[in-house]
Amino acid sequence: MTVTVDPHKSSLGLEANIAVLIAYLGGVVVSWIPWIGYVAFLVPLVIFILEKESKFVRFHAMQSFVLNVLGLILGLLLSLISSLVVPSLYYSPGAALTFLGVIGTIGTIISIIILVLAIIAVVNGFQYKEYRLPLLGNLAAKLADVGEGMFHKGTSA
Repeated sequence: MTVTVDPHKSSLGLEANIAVLIAYLGGVVVSWIPWIGYVAFLVPLVIFILEKESKFVRFHAMQSFVLNVLGLILGLLLSLISSLVVPSLYYSPGAALTFLGVIGTIGTIISIIILVLAIIAVVNGFQYKEYRLPLLGNLAAKLADVGEGMFHKGTSA
């Protein structure tokens, strides 16, 4: 069941769907900037903190935050694994390069999956739909403290 809310303005002075768009795409775009990408989760977090009225915007901002933090954790985990394994392959440069290629491929696949999830969520959010990402959506709803019946406006589809 997908819940659709009525179009409304957020307390940020934007249409709610535009605030949702900024929360998702802002985090994704910032994550591509070298060095600054490590703090991409701050974009949706700032929107979550500043939004005072729209549960719809708060939910989507928190969902984007959780998605960005997951990407950060997985990226740091892959970096840690690389930094622990590659030095042990010092005398086997071919194995080290192969390992780094595999880790790089895994990182790319993770990045693509996160990008696709963000695109799916932003398309639904832009249409004023409550779309919960698998596994992450319920966590985001709990963290945003919006619960099951978070949207009192709109219709069910």
